[in-house]
Amino acid sequence: MKINKLTSLLLVVGFLAGSSVFAVSQDTEDRLLEQALVSAAVTKEQKVAVATYLKAIAQQKTERAEELRALAKRSTGGKFLASNAQSEKFLRQAKALEAEAARTQEFLNNL
Repeated sequence: MKINKLTSLLLVVGFLAGSSVFAVSQDTEDRLLEQALVSAAVTKEQKVAVATYLKAIAQQKTERAEELRALAKRSTGGKFLASNAQSEKFLRQAKALEAEAARTQEFLNNL
């Protein structure tokens, strides 16, 4: 009986250790990747390449935020509460993207 309990416990612990308990969010992963790129750039050419990449990423995020703000202003013709909730969702996403773009621009300035 003790062997069964011990085996079960070891299986559960092994499953938890191998699962995504230690997963990081996409935002954290992106930030860590940007930090690694910036710190790894040593030569002038590498710094130019990283700066070009970060500038393009910041531009994409800013453009997508503008698209989301335009979508938030657009009327979908549905119920008011549903339309309002969708607009709020788009505005929250736009705000988050603008914050990410600002963070990416900060990395660019530190390069």
